[in-house]
Amino acid sequence: MEEKEKSKKVSWVYALSIVYVIVAYTFFFMSGYINQLDLPDNLVSTKNAFAWFVLFLPIILCVANYIMMFTTGKKVDRKSLLNCAILVKYGLIPFYILGAILILMFLLFSFTPVPFMIFVGPYMIFVLSVIGWVILIGSAPFAIAYIMKSYKEGIHGKALSTITGILQFFFVFDVISIMILTVKEKRWKKLTFTILALLLTLLFACIIGFITLILVTIF
Repeated sequence: MEEKEKSKKVSWVYALSIVYVIVAYTFFFMSGYINQLDLPDNLVSTKNAFAWFVLFLPIILCVANYIMMFTTGKKVDRKSLLNCAILVKYGLIPFYILGAILILMFLLFSFTPVPFMIFVGPYMIFVLSVIGWVILIGSAPFAIAYIMKSYKEGIHGKALSTITGILQFFFVFDVISIMILTVKEKRWKKLTFTILALLLTLLFACIIGFITLILVTIF
């Protein structure tokens, strides 16, 4: 009976983290799809309201994450919090890679001789940056809750906990800090090193591609 109650207490935090990752990837497309639905006139206002609700779902979940993780989340065990932090942080890596690619594309478009793109480029860069930052802020509670729990249990020191907690609000560094804590915790080491190897390979390929592009352009 106690194990079932404990499982119920933990399951909600996994569900919350999974839903957050799914929403991060789909909220924009879901909102657009809802807007395109052909509904009777008496349902148009409801459709528009629901589309806006879905569009702002990441912000709503961001607030919910903080409330849940710093209230009920205090009762969740350390390892489960770490698992959720890893699920969210690692699960959002492709999201941020895609975002970085789009920002780079719009940055390049900003320097094109087409007047329209000169204005659209900076605007889209700003919009994508804001969306990415909101998603980042919403993903932080899972990691912060784990850091606080691990500090109280003496797993990580005060300095490391403080620094890694602050880094949860900075792009790239949030993932790196979780990787460090994960390795120190001696959990998910194979997954962490595999992802790190893939990211370094991707970075190396991008550097080589960029150098090649410059050389081709020059010569």
